[in-house]
Amino acid sequence: MIIYSETCKVTSVATNKTMDADILKFQEGQSLNVALNKSVKLLMTWNGRCFEGKAAGMDFESNGPEIIRTVARPRG
Repeated sequence: MIIYSETCKVTSVATNKTMDADILKFQEGQSLNVALNKSVKLLMTWNGRCFEGKAAGMDFESNGPEIIRTVARPRG
């Protein structure tokens, strides 16, 4: 089992400005839903390289959350 961070870095493509975002929902290799500044919800999809999404006419990219730790499950 992999435990991920509850926040991630999101970058505005046009301005190259990076900000912290709170993760609302994360599916590895599929989708990432985040809240920017606790007010703007951003839906992002995996494009094979990174997560990308659009909000307010701007494009955003993210590598997703960092892995905090990996927990091994006992067999049984």
